[in-house]
Amino acid sequence: MKLPNSSLLKKRLKNLLDHLGSLNVDGCIVQDSINLGYLTGLSLSAGSLIAIGGDFTLFVDGRYIQVAQEKSPVPVALSEEKNIQNFLAQKPFAKCAFDAQTTSFAEYEKLQKRFQKYELIPIDGLLKELRLIKDAYEQDALRRSAKLLWKGFQHIKKKIKTGITERELALEFEIFCRKKGAEKLAFDPIIAFGKNSAMPHYRSQDRALKRGDIILIDIGVVVDNYRSDMTRTLFFGPPDPLLKKWQTIVKKAHDAALKICRPGVKLGELDAAARREMAKDDVERYYIHSLGHGVGLEIHEHPRIKFDGPDKNLLLKPGMVITIEPGLYLPAKGGIRYEDTIIVTKTGYENLYP
Repeated sequence: MKLPNSSLLKKRLKNLLDHLGSLNVDGCIVQDSINLGYLTGLSLSAGSLIAIGGDFTLFVDGRYIQVAQEKSPVPVALSEEKNIQNFLAQKPFAKCAFDAQTTSFAEYEKLQKRFQKYELIPIDGLLKELRLIKDAYEQDALRRSAKLLWKGFQHIKKKIKTGITERELALEFEIFCRKKGAEKLAFDPIIAFGKNSAMPHYRSQDRALKRGDIILIDIGVVVDNYRSDMTRTLFFGPPDPLLKKWQTIVKKAHDAALKICRPGVKLGELDAAARREMAKDDVERYYIHSLGHGVGLEIHEHPRIKFDGPDKNLLLKPGMVITIEPGLYLPAKGGIRYEDTIIVTKTGYENLYP
């Protein structure tokens, strides 16, 4: 597995300090494993990175102390209460931020006892703004992940035949990608035959493929900790006329959104462009989800792309990585979705899929 180097990690830590300054707080505590990995390069199931007044210490238990001491970009100590209190005692009274999205109420009560001399400030998604813009390392990892996904997609297309089940096709994808270097799947594959494709987040079952079925394939893998995500819809045999027409509409909606993907465009405008294309054929009511989402260390990251969503006025910036995935769904008949993942560039976008 390729991991970020120490200079990149130090840059991320500096960016965190700058971010804390913009939030008007003196420090923070990071405990979520994904964010810990982003800042330290370590795979930790538990730990606390505390930053106060520009100084960092990573507190871990005995399971991780050796690897952390060898590879952490910041000082490391055992996560014993006396060590944490000794670190905090060296700092003056301060405002300390924590992530309100990832901190349970039980954990918050522990923080209150631990940080008695500090004012705890809840921040909704403490690192989401930092992780919004992917650096060069992250973009390369996302490209590698997408490249392996595409190979896996080409592989399972060759396995499509009468009688194969959704679950068998999903397993074919996983085995192939794991053999080719995927650390794991980004999510449980959505392989849906026939009317099952009308459920956007369907779980693959033992439904066998038969001639005339529609096939929805939504797949992703993890390479170097980064997720890939792509959806394609195929027809096995003569297509249903309505669903075939919908496939054309969905692709037009997808292309309409892609056409305006460039820095400075509001996220909500992307979804609105897709909806306008669907409205031409009076099918917008069958479009039941947002246009897309951020993707990176997690399969669903900030932001969410919807014309009336909380991120509707967020402007596209170079380095943002998002999915574009319009869809149309008719219960008891079937659904169509077409999804790509793009990297926003200085002048437009880079599509990670052919």
